[in-house]
Formats: sequence, C-alpha cells, structure tokens
Amino acid sequence: MKYPCVAAVAACLSLPAVAQPGGDGLVGVTRAVIAAERSLSARAIEAELETRSGRLVYEIDLVRGATLHRATVDARSGKLLTTEKPRMENWLRGWVDSERLRKGGTAAPLGARLAALEQHSGGEVKEVEFDLRKGRALYEIELATAAGIGEVKIDAATGQRLELAYDD
Repeated sequence: MKYPCVAAVAACLSLPAVAQPGGDGLVGVTRAVIAAERSLSARAIEAELETRSGRLVYEIDLVRGATLHRATVDARSGKLLTTEKPRMENWLRGWVDSERLRKGGTAAPLGARLAALEQHSGGEVKEVEFDLRKGRALYEIELATAAGIGEVKIDAATGQRLELAYDD
C-alpha cells in the first residue's frame, strides 16, 4: 500500500464524532484537520484549539495551490464554521511558490499523518505547528501519551519522524 496511513484514517473516521482518548467531548485536532482538508480540498499545515466568543474551536491553516486558507472547526461537533483567506506571510510564500508544499512530497496529507501517529502512539495530538528550519519544512506536533506530553518533529515533505522529546 502506497499510503499506510489510510487504514488509520478510516479507523479514526469510523468512530463517533465525540469519542476521544481524553474523554473531554472534543473531536480532537486530528479529526478537525481531516474535516478541514476534505472540505477545502487543501493540505493542512497548522492546527490549534482556541476559544472564540466562548466557544471552543480548532483554527486550522491550510494551503491549496498558492493560497492560504484558515478554517474554523467547532471543537465539539467537528462542523466547519468559517473559512477565510488571510494574507500569506513571505517566509511561507517562498516555500509554497517553490511548489514543495503544493506537491506535498510523496507522503500523505497531514490528517492521515496525525491519525497514524495517534494510532501508533496510543496518544492524542493536541496541536500542530508548521516551521521552516534551514530550508526544511517541519511539523512540530504536541502529543499527549501515557508517558507524558511530547513534541514530535516530522519532515513535512516526506513524513519522516525526525525527533521525539518529552517534557520533564
């Protein structure tokens, strides 16, 4: 199978919308990312839990072509609430313009990567940040597991895990 993450995504999507390892009634970052990627036909690059007008939402940044999209997903229902097209920052524009992010390498979309990471670790993704370091695009993923809160760094183009560190 070209994308081993596909089975993990299918398993993740077949669960009830509010079932999460943390039992907090939230759909979780992974499902919110998958929903946003599907709705906008775009690749997610960042996701975090926010409070907007007293409501818990996931704010997700995605790229489609050379356009940045920001989606807001209800954290309890997983429903896409809003989308906008904010101005893309120059550091990101340079990377997108080079088509590295548009093509996304050979690895699966971020939602599939997160689902596979959760399945493999037994943990729950809490936040994802996109960063460029020395010309290399990385996802910095905050992951809660039985061992504690850790940060996993993954190469954005290949999906290869580069680093894993737990908080002391």
